[in-house]
Amino acid sequence: MRILLVEPAVYTPDGLDKREMRPSQLISLTLPYLAAMVPPDWEVDLVYEVCEDLERDYDLASYDLVGITTQTIQLKRTLELARMIRRQGPRVVIGGPATVEDNHSLVPVISRFCDSVVVGEADVLWRHLIADLARGELKEIYQSHEPVPMAGHPLPRFDLVDFNKIATPHVLPSFTARGCPRRCTFCSEFLYSKWRYRPVDDVHQELLAYRDRFGIPRVVFRDDDFLVFPKRSKELLGRLAGEGIEWGCQTDFNLARHPDVVQSALDGGMRVASFGVESVREKNREFTEKTFFTIPEAEELLLRLHEAGVETQVNVIFGFDWDDPDVFEETYEFALRTKVSRLFLSVLYPIPGTPLYEHLAREGRLLEKRPQGIDDPLAVTFTPKLLTPDQLAEGYLDVERRFAETDLTGRNYWLGKDLVVV
Repeated sequence: MRILLVEPAVYTPDGLDKREMRPSQLISLTLPYLAAMVPPDWEVDLVYEVCEDLERDYDLASYDLVGITTQTIQLKRTLELARMIRRQGPRVVIGGPATVEDNHSLVPVISRFCDSVVVGEADVLWRHLIADLARGELKEIYQSHEPVPMAGHPLPRFDLVDFNKIATPHVLPSFTARGCPRRCTFCSEFLYSKWRYRPVDDVHQELLAYRDRFGIPRVVFRDDDFLVFPKRSKELLGRLAGEGIEWGCQTDFNLARHPDVVQSALDGGMRVASFGVESVREKNREFTEKTFFTIPEAEELLLRLHEAGVETQVNVIFGFDWDDPDVFEETYEFALRTKVSRLFLSVLYPIPGTPLYEHLAREGRLLEKRPQGIDDPLAVTFTPKLLTPDQLAEGYLDVERRFAETDLTGRNYWLGKDLVVV
């Protein structure tokens, strides 16, 4: 049996995003991880379409199955590929976050373009699908409502990745948990999986294999909130101290209340940390249920990490109900005071199924329902309370421009200012 696993490129306003080299920060875990569950006597290839020509470089007709992982923003290209590949003979299976969003509403659409749809976490389902393929009995839908066990995950097949097509320095993804223990009202993460974490021994051995077998001692933890559980965090970080492994992560500002964990992270190789402050306005953070830190605590932590040489990243969303025209200047000043290395901004987007979406629907403030970011990432799809849609978009652009023009001499960058890895 021959299997081809594909991560599709993304359409932008300028067309399909294709590059000579795949940025190292975009190495994903999905394809190498699924490849590790394919029987050893089967052939398996991986394709990252952003830097490869699927039609030119691969004999598609020679494969028994082509699996495509897709997010909503990739869906247009995914369906194009599925239609083209099926005409050449292979079975096509599609999975990924797009199968879960908006209460699985896209599954009927996706199913028209492929032989099977994997809904939700693929780990256990993929093994069943592989077995059914061997018997010639593929099902139309593979879906499980049981959380995937977190112990005994196979080592991802990074040996199948063509690193000559990936920009250096190479950074590998890993994860210590799935899901998120938080329930931020704007976030859709709770729709995908329940929060649970892997055994510390499993994670430790995986990272040593990254360093020793693949020769890559740099890791980005893809957990939604890496350091949220202090006792477990200190256990893992203690194992990493002295191993020569450098890493970055997303976490939350509750870390400010655990200085011992901060020190363990620094001793254990932390080089970049990304935080979601979401809003500098207290009322907004109360609405989002981010009440587990204060702005002064966030500022103190960011400055401590800056002094320790850590690259700090902060994410802010504009458009919450207590945002008025002054919030843009307040946010810019916050970024200057805290000496953050990177400031990532976005316009609030109500995702179906989230408490934010239901809140805006009850108040009759939803303007349209469609995935964000495909046509206009600054599209305002709801009626703001204290801003006009134009003020919201223009304020966002103004803060983005001013921060980009700010002299950031002395800020920390793990792998260089031009390489974003978290």
